[in-house]
Amino acid sequence: MKATRVVLVCAATLALVPGAAAANRFWALPSPIAPLTPSPPIGGGATTSAEGVRHRVAARSTVVVSVDSSGTPFAVVATQRLAVRRVGDYLFTIGAPLTNVEAAPGSSATPGLRSTAFLWEGFNPGRRTLAARVTLDAPVVAASLPLRISVAGGRATLENATATSVTTSSADAPAGALTAYLRSLRAAAASGAVPTGGGTELTSPLRPARVTVSVPLLVDGAIGRRRLHTVLGGAGRPVRLVVPAGRIRLTVRPLPPTELLSPPPAETGRKLVDRAVRASLEYARSRQYNAFLGNPDPVGTTRTIYAYRSAARAVPAVAAPATSDSRDRLRTMLVVLGLAAVLVAATVVWSRA
Repeated sequence: MKATRVVLVCAATLALVPGAAAANRFWALPSPIAPLTPSPPIGGGATTSAEGVRHRVAARSTVVVSVDSSGTPFAVVATQRLAVRRVGDYLFTIGAPLTNVEAAPGSSATPGLRSTAFLWEGFNPGRRTLAARVTLDAPVVAASLPLRISVAGGRATLENATATSVTTSSADAPAGALTAYLRSLRAAAASGAVPTGGGTELTSPLRPARVTVSVPLLVDGAIGRRRLHTVLGGAGRPVRLVVPAGRIRLTVRPLPPTELLSPPPAETGRKLVDRAVRASLEYARSRQYNAFLGNPDPVGTTRTIYAYRSAARAVPAVAAPATSDSRDRLRTMLVVLGLAAVLVAATVVWSRA
């Protein structure tokens, strides 16, 4: 009876403590692989329909973005290489808003074109390289590019365009599980492996939080005579850079959030939870931009490099107006044809006379 009273008193005490029921319970951190927005990958990403065979695929893509004098993209061409392993039939569908596709040098096969995708179908004897050069619909895919460039008044503005806001939660938690989780993300970033999720026991109630995350972008190259090697976006870095305008030759690489993966030894509790949450979300966002065309293997490695280049828009051909010489030639031809018709008619009349 005495034990029963103790249990009842403890339960009543917990009921009177705000959030006590939420404390010391397990909470899963945001997924480091779940997309935060529908695109990228563009066109719904890549899928496989092969039956009974799970191919291992490593995807590498280079996206060449041609920009005009204002920095606006007007042509986007992507080259994707899929290194396919494991024997068996394959059928891969790579979704994309495209206008054309052709085999790139070194491809073992020729891709098929559909209205909203391109296809790979065949038999893999063990190792096969599938390479495609894809002409994309620039106005449609422009919103999914990681870097926005604008040129005006003799200045070029580079802006990280990957930012998005996410509703999540915050609370207090012990450091052990969180530091182990960040360590696993650090190892995945170093090896290129797909990261696994994590979680922790909570010691305080969850509170809603709004977080804005962006992908750290390594920008390398030149604008005019100005050499650039900088990171835009990510935690604690500027998302915008303004430099003197000039010819654009830039390479952009999405990076994992390495600046978040090594917490200070003294960091604990809510700050460490917030760090782990942001690291998960930025990792997921980075994976999106590294999978611009997707990968039919959900656990395969995927990398994308973006190359921005200044170029001139094609000028539509305009028919030249007819000159006096061309009008004279046309008049002469009409006279000759008229005389020939009269001669034919006269011959017919004479033959019947």
